[in-house]
Amino acid sequence: MYINRYLSPIIVYYYSWRMVLFSIATGSIAIFVYEYLGWKWVAIPWLPVSLVGTATAFFVGFKNNQSYDRSWEARKVWGAITNHSRSFSAAVRSFTTCSPDSDNIIAAQENRIIIYRHIAWLYALKNTMVQRTNWEHTDRASERQRKAFRRSQVPCDVEIAKHLPEAELASIKDKKNQATQILDLQSQHIRDLRRAGSLDAYQHVALQDLISKLYDEQGKSERIKNTPFPRQYATTSMLFIFIFMTLLPFGLLPQFVDLGEKYMFLLIPFNMIVSWVFMFMEYVGDISENPFEGLLNDTPISTIIRNIEIDLKEMLDETDLPAKFSSYSGTLF
Repeated sequence: MYINRYLSPIIVYYYSWRMVLFSIATGSIAIFVYEYLGWKWVAIPWLPVSLVGTATAFFVGFKNNQSYDRSWEARKVWGAITNHSRSFSAAVRSFTTCSPDSDNIIAAQENRIIIYRHIAWLYALKNTMVQRTNWEHTDRASERQRKAFRRSQVPCDVEIAKHLPEAELASIKDKKNQATQILDLQSQHIRDLRRAGSLDAYQHVALQDLISKLYDEQGKSERIKNTPFPRQYATTSMLFIFIFMTLLPFGLLPQFVDLGEKYMFLLIPFNMIVSWVFMFMEYVGDISENPFEGLLNDTPISTIIRNIEIDLKEMLDETDLPAKFSSYSGTLF
């Protein structure tokens, strides 16, 4: 998640330089064939070009709106995970120590196991979210951001191993969905506490309900990760932009011819500006449609998980806390 007030010019450059070169090329070709080859017929009327531009703007606007909805939904999901994590941990600590004949030392040990297991679940879910899919971006600007993301992270497997008992780690090692299995371990542990009399029926149901809510949020996060933005929208949006940028300089030709021959070369910068606006609108939506691929506009799940981890360990009165993540070049990962 980019947190500076304005995008860095370097970021704009990395996403813009190809479209700038393309627009300069199309503008130069339009002038060359009109002025030096004498193909006067290439100066097409502005009306059809403006109609294509209007349709393209509506289509790109629709795509950007849907891309933002995916990004915002992902942030809401992880906000709910934060809230449920705090509620679950607070409830565990409260319920396991409220029995009049409970052993506080044993209860504290149980609390630590359950809360640490929950932290392991967070990292297991993160591990699922950072897996690559074939519809995510592979351009060099995106790969640079992923490298920065990887440099600032501890591997999820290390974090999971640090928070799970060895026996449980071995039991989920070969599972395809470790996050699901960890929540199942939580459910079984709470069942055992109920059988041992450490929880009454109401407390048991309340904790199981919180686990169910965590399953819901995990499923929502997995749905966003594993369902691509409809490819027909992504493909046709780029196609319309390409058609418009190709036609644009030829539609601008009559306007600059009317100004006089010495002003004709102004077509190139004006064509570049208009093309840049449309193409950057397209990129804004394009780099927002996959909120878990490790780019600067993504939901900062690593930062969210680290903040949850600190909160939960403080509930256990631990002092050896991990440091909060700081931004990297204005980006929280």
